[in-house]
Amino acid sequence: MINIIIPNYNGLEHLKTCYDSVRQQSFKEYNIVLVDNNSGDGSVNYTKEVFPDSVILELDKNYGFARAVNEGINFSLAVSTCKYILLLNNDIELDPEFLRKGIETFEKIPEASIIAVKMLNFFDRSIIDDCGDFIKGKGGSPAARGHGEKDEGQYDKEEFIFGACAGAAFYKKEIFRKIGIFDKDFFAYYEDIDFSFRALLAGYKCFYQPKTVCYHKRGGTSSVATHGFQTEMCERNLVLMRIKNYPLFIYILYQPLFFAARLKRYYLFIRDHSFEIFIKAAAGYLRGLGLILHQIPKRLKIQRERNVSISYIKSFFS
Repeated sequence: MINIIIPNYNGLEHLKTCYDSVRQQSFKEYNIVLVDNNSGDGSVNYTKEVFPDSVILELDKNYGFARAVNEGINFSLAVSTCKYILLLNNDIELDPEFLRKGIETFEKIPEASIIAVKMLNFFDRSIIDDCGDFIKGKGGSPAARGHGEKDEGQYDKEEFIFGACAGAAFYKKEIFRKIGIFDKDFFAYYEDIDFSFRALLAGYKCFYQPKTVCYHKRGGTSSVATHGFQTEMCERNLVLMRIKNYPLFIYILYQPLFFAARLKRYYLFIRDHSFEIFIKAAAGYLRGLGLILHQIPKRLKIQRERNVSISYIKSFFS
């Protein structure tokens, strides 16, 4: 049995397409767990109509992605029949064989604890949205592998990679018992990178399965009005992710590159976007620096439980 955890905030129009694709799955042993961030658009009632046996966890306000999926994960950990968890954004449409191929991959690759999938652009399905997450060379910023590229089979190789985009990713339930759940301090953006990094440090593996396909309306759950917020949160959370997860040697080695990359990025914000976006980015970075002390206990625990070498970690920086 697999629990499909869907975080939602006023995503009724997206849920209609998402739910229709779930109903068409060839693999039927699943439960829907909707975690609703206090929507006001009828999402909850619609879910009750479409999936009367679904579990609906209603929150009292919008707590963001991390807190929402954690509620679903904690619920699933207490369900004895649940072996796997699929985290699924509400703005995704699944290929009919999506669940079956994901489960079969776990059975074929028993050392995998996370399965990354091939996500294509919902509106132009010849364009790649995400083929797993990676860290740019020299320990740089996180990025979606293949994003924006035309799909010509360049990411059709089954392989172990750094991590999975939690917009659509399979997890063995036990990994959450071992390394914990998503860091709610992230609220939204890069919380899946943080989780993948923690999994990597602890010795767990993420396997990319290109035959497991879905279609993503990237940005469908946000709007142009939230672009500044997204920029601010990404800059903030990048600081938190690095402080928590980078072994000291790697952090010190790459720190000059980190600093140079931020300067370049902020210059590009001013040149290509607006001064307002630059201010949001700088504010996010400063907010992240202000939270460093709060991350130290987390860092100590993560690094104490690290089970892999520095060279192994660096091998996943593309």
